[in-house]
Amino acid sequence: MTVGFMAFLAAVIAERIDLRTGLWMLMPLIAAGAASVLYWKWTELRGAGDLRPYILVQLYPFVALSFLMALFPPRYSGSVYLVVAIGLYGLAKVFEQFDRQVFAATRDVSGHTLKHVTAGVGTYLILEMLKRRRPRPRN
Repeated sequence: MTVGFMAFLAAVIAERIDLRTGLWMLMPLIAAGAASVLYWKWTELRGAGDLRPYILVQLYPFVALSFLMALFPPRYSGSVYLVVAIGLYGLAKVFEQFDRQVFAATRDVSGHTLKHVTAGVGTYLILEMLKRRRPRPRN
């Protein structure tokens, strides 16, 4: 997931700021995402399980995306899909946080399950955005 989040951030940078910058940042961002998982695993093997870099890599892209969308105009239509997908990711994190409470309330479905369904719908919306978007006229 971290690799996907970081690649998505690089893609939005390429679209909203500069193509070359987004492409230049792609590999370092992906490496940072992968490194956060490796660090988590390494600390887990030593009994600590430090999730801070992993959480940062999950949170940072979505905070950065919000700023990028507010500060830089899109080159393509369909930004509403992106906004809804980011919102669904936030909802997925809520389901993850309240996993047991969701299961206790529904008695059928856990928060973990709803997290994956919600994240899947968000991913589908990104696909729809890519299929439907058109270049926006430049002023």
